[in-house]
Amino acid sequence: MITIKHTHEDGTLVYGTRKGDGVYDIIRKYENGNFKFFPSLRMIGLRNSRDRVADRWAINAAAEALRKAGFEVEVEIDDNFRDRAQVLEDKADRLEDRRDALEAKADRHAGVASAAHDRAHQISERFAAGQPILVGHHSERGARADRKRMDQAMRKSIDENDKAQDAARRANAVGSQMRRSATPAVTARRIKTAEAELRKIQKSLDGHTRRHLDHAGQPYYIEVHDAATGDHRERLLARKAQLENQLGYDRAQLAAAVEAGEYVEWGKHNVHVGDVVRYWGLRPSTVVKVNRTTVAVESGYSWPDKVKFTDIRAVECPHGEDGPAVIAPSQPAKKAQARPKVEVPKLDTEKLQAAATRADNVRVGRDREAFVSPPAVVERLMELAEIEPGMAVLEPSAGTGNIAAAAVERGAVVDCVELDQGLANVLVERVPSVNCIRRQDFLDLERVEQEAYDRVVMNPPFSGGKDILHVTHALRFLKPGGRLVAVMGAGIIFHQSKTAEKFRGLVEQRGGEFEPLPAGSFAPATGINTVVVVIPAEK
Repeated sequence: MITIKHTHEDGTLVYGTRKGDGVYDIIRKYENGNFKFFPSLRMIGLRNSRDRVADRWAINAAAEALRKAGFEVEVEIDDNFRDRAQVLEDKADRLEDRRDALEAKADRHAGVASAAHDRAHQISERFAAGQPILVGHHSERGARADRKRMDQAMRKSIDENDKAQDAARRANAVGSQMRRSATPAVTARRIKTAEAELRKIQKSLDGHTRRHLDHAGQPYYIEVHDAATGDHRERLLARKAQLENQLGYDRAQLAAAVEAGEYVEWGKHNVHVGDVVRYWGLRPSTVVKVNRTTVAVESGYSWPDKVKFTDIRAVECPHGEDGPAVIAPSQPAKKAQARPKVEVPKLDTEKLQAAATRADNVRVGRDREAFVSPPAVVERLMELAEIEPGMAVLEPSAGTGNIAAAAVERGAVVDCVELDQGLANVLVERVPSVNCIRRQDFLDLERVEQEAYDRVVMNPPFSGGKDILHVTHALRFLKPGGRLVAVMGAGIIFHQSKTAEKFRGLVEQRGGEFEPLPAGSFAPATGINTVVVVIPAEK
């Protein structure tokens, strides 16, 4: 047995159904009542049917469609309305529950967003320093996998953050319409609307005629409307009783606001031709005509504006013997207490997006050996270089500019050399304050007299003795009293080749030193062990 039941307390709900029985597929159609499924109730029903007169057309259409499909259907309609005060109290309770649910939802999404953001940030550390993807290198596969995981985590973080912000916005909006509807001005407009609806209902209950006049004012057709009967009459009577109860409550609330000085009821008794009224943002206008529900005021054009009495905020009456009198509410209307605003932290994903874009756009061949200096390595290079403000600093094979950025932060004037155009473009974007960038092979750069530097800080290619070649070439660019600090492969301190031995002799001759870096300093891009060499300029 399927029961379609309507009460003012619960609205219109369908009882006796179960998942997959086909009931919802039938009555969800517009022609069969347009019923909806309510997840919070786990039931089928009509939207906005609580504390309203039963929609007999929708209920009967659904019942008829179900009977044709072979279901046994029973209809129960109870149109006894509830007291207006009880309706508003129950509505306030439901809104509080809804706000609590939305606040919990906002917190839940914010937690998921924060976790995804932290996960994306952790993965982005591989790319944040500007490390490009080395095409053909053994690290390429891991880098691309990390890039994909970071992108997925970042997208999830953004999506969940948007959901959290939306839930917070909806939570803060809950009850605002109800609080506004309780203000005296809105209550007065609601009373006028209800009174008009009552007059219309009474005409339908009594029956009426409507005359259609021609251009001469003579009736050419009389439209006759008989008194309502059957279900239509029952619905009108139920709605009339409900409106009368609502009007009684609203009139009492408005009378209390008037007595408290929070509202003034405007009408023909206190608004006259020649008065200045304020309305719509307190704009003053002079009244030229007073009607039953509106006044006509000067608009500045060839036609007047019409203003409803319920839209008037203040009246200045110049007819008094003692001068103009201003009539207005003596005190502002009391506002309902609102709960504290729901706020969830909004995540800043710009840095993550920048890292993702950089990782996606910058790719170099494995032969470039573009292993950028991680933050910990850069910090140690800066400590050993002892850079002071105003020093001239050179970074050969600068890559994406981690060393250059750190030197600029310490007040140095920095020049860079970088062969790869893609890396040079990232360098310009990341460190716009670099003094000069030469886009060429550092080994092809020849020193001129005016191009000498207080410090050369570098992280050159390592393989095949390239680090020795680059560091040796870089020594030519030091000023007297200057210092070179460079990252090199750890093999430089123990290889027995003539080139390595000669280089170690050079370092010793100049009073330089080697300092091993922690194992895995450049992981995961490469696992090669490294050292830092410090070489003073030739005396």
